[in-house]
Amino acid sequence: MLLHIDPSLVILTVLTLAFSMLYFYIFKKNHERYISFWGFSWTMYAFSLIISIFLLQFPGMKLLIGAKQICDLFNSLFLLAGTYVFIDKKMPTYWIQFTIVNLIWVGMSVYYDLSFLTITLLASIFFSIIAVVTGVMLLKYWKMSAAERLIIAIIFIVWGLHKAYYPYLYPSFWNSPIGYMSEIILANILNFCILIVYLMKIRMQLAESEMRFRLVAENAQDLIYLYRFSPASHFEYVSPSSTQITGYTPEEFYRDPDFFERLAHPEDLQLLDILKEPKASLSEPVILRMRHKDGHHVWTEQHTTLITDDAGKVDAIEGIIRDITDRKRVEENMIQSEKSRRSLLTNISHELRTPITSILGHVTALIDGTIMQPDIKAGYLNLIYTKTLRLQRLVQDLFQLTQLESGQISFNFSQLSLRELIHEIIQKYEWDVHHADMKYELCLAQIAPYLDNQVIVDVERIDQVFSNLIFNAIKYTPRSGVISIGLEKQCRNGGQVFLFKIHDTGRGISEKDLSHIFERFYKGRNANHIEHQGSGLGLTISKEIIEFHKGEIWAESGPESGSTFCFTLPEYCQ
Repeated sequence: MLLHIDPSLVILTVLTLAFSMLYFYIFKKNHERYISFWGFSWTMYAFSLIISIFLLQFPGMKLLIGAKQICDLFNSLFLLAGTYVFIDKKMPTYWIQFTIVNLIWVGMSVYYDLSFLTITLLASIFFSIIAVVTGVMLLKYWKMSAAERLIIAIIFIVWGLHKAYYPYLYPSFWNSPIGYMSEIILANILNFCILIVYLMKIRMQLAESEMRFRLVAENAQDLIYLYRFSPASHFEYVSPSSTQITGYTPEEFYRDPDFFERLAHPEDLQLLDILKEPKASLSEPVILRMRHKDGHHVWTEQHTTLITDDAGKVDAIEGIIRDITDRKRVEENMIQSEKSRRSLLTNISHELRTPITSILGHVTALIDGTIMQPDIKAGYLNLIYTKTLRLQRLVQDLFQLTQLESGQISFNFSQLSLRELIHEIIQKYEWDVHHADMKYELCLAQIAPYLDNQVIVDVERIDQVFSNLIFNAIKYTPRSGVISIGLEKQCRNGGQVFLFKIHDTGRGISEKDLSHIFERFYKGRNANHIEHQGSGLGLTISKEIIEFHKGEIWAESGPESGSTFCFTLPEYCQ
């Protein structure tokens, strides 16, 4: 007997099966469990429709009726299970128990050849309950507008009533092709609505992800960007932190696709090309310098991810730029400290070796009896004494400098006026200058109105600074030269300070030496011609002492034009 099948019924059945395949395809892409449940649900419903086609030809066959009920039971169960997963709830076990009872009921009814009503009654109740529960869950746990809620509710109610009770109200219409088509149409409308709910969820998830990304990106200290090469090179996104790192706003990046090239340091331009190479090794960040808007260069660390198309061509770059200027400065300071440490050790060994070698040679000569004449012995002993004093001074200076740099030395600060400071310290060096056959000048005209103003100093330490500077001036100034001490009041760095100047008319200091004279053991070219050399630490110690007093110290000089050593002490304001 040939089957006479309505083509429209077949088309709708195939459409339902296509929906199930679509769900499985989405599941393969996203691996969402609820999508797999919905896919199985509509697959079972497609099987139910295929059985319905045969029921049109054999309406009284109880086996087909039972098979259709079983497919519909699993259709409803999988739909419910997917909805529970969709709203992040665990499905209660009583639904599975209810399904098992239905399966037993249908099986027993078919086996005993009971009526259509008996076979389908319990399943119809099950369908109507699931329709209500599924609709309520989607309405309760999913964010929708009022209109969308109403539409979903109506569709679920109509589908549940139509599927559960319409066969009993109009059995002749139900067993016709039009009756089955109405069921298929309602089911596919419901299927379409569920798919729309899924798409809405995906859209909201994307919106939330984008919002979270923007929240993170716009509050991050690092510069986050997305740069696309097609269809035309452009910045698609630049985080607001670009202003903090580069001084330029995101809008300035958007206007110029070549903005990175304009900001990159000329020596680092080739590193930008590495970022665009699809085969380049980007496991390590790229370090390059970028020009800040105010002119200075910022050290940056760039972590990038290449986005390629199917052909392997770079389509875009996602990047994170971090300002590591402070870190580079620390690294450079560490390198400089290591160099200074090595230089210090070298200089110390040299400074110690020279007098020790001399002392050892002279002592050996005395012990061996090589030198017998009393006057020569006295000269040797005097030389040994001088070298020993130099060693003692070097050790003392090294110890004091170490304490100053580590902050372990104690200061005995006291409050006194400029008049008292001049009387305690400055004037007592007049005799030393005259004794060296030089002219001494004390210039206090500019400070005369402020002689009673107060400073807080450690008199002993400041005396040591004056001693170092004045005896340096005596050492490097020829006889009949002039050494003058001046004192002024100035405003520096927003505060009132007293500026002390020790000027000499000696050889002066070359520009090359001037920037190094406060370094440990540094001796300029003129120092090689000085008969009595110091430890090379006096100016370094003076600098540490003045900085402990919150002041500054520097030198001004030029070849053959004399030298001026300046330092400041803050004025004490009550």
